[in-house]
Amino acid sequence: MSRSLATLVAGLLLWTLALGPLLACGAGPDQKLESARERLAEGDYAEAAEAARAGLAAGASGATAWRLELAALEAEARGNQGDLALARLERLAGARADQVRGALFLQTAGQLREAGDAAGAIALLDAGARRFPEDADLRSAIEQAKASGSSDELEKLRSLGYIQ
Repeated sequence: MSRSLATLVAGLLLWTLALGPLLACGAGPDQKLESARERLAEGDYAEAAEAARAGLAAGASGATAWRLELAALEAEARGNQGDLALARLERLAGARADQVRGALFLQTAGQLREAGDAAGAIALLDAGARRFPEDADLRSAIEQAKASGSSDELEKLRSLGYIQ
């Protein structure tokens, strides 16, 4: 082997050895999912949503992608980001109609309400009721809000035409 070729091979080897650990530090979708779940458990919803989005951007597919979507949805709802949660849920309901049911709208609305966004929770219930008009649990949740909702919930119900 010529001297210049040997120098080139040695240089590439050193470069690979130096960059290898740095490249290995980049977390893949599974690691990002684990991070999102940990952040959710800690109540760090902004970081949980960011980890889930990063996992999706890292090329997640199949069950991992679905779990990352659910983690992002929960983080957005618990983080009081109703508009983002509603947009994600509507997108998922269109793209994964076989996996999204009224129960997911109901659950997400509950998380959003717990986060303090009563009007956003009503908007989620309304979106779920429009997509799943046969879902008795969604109808019941809307009726319950009509009967005993907060002033924000009642105002949102009024604006959506549920109350005259």
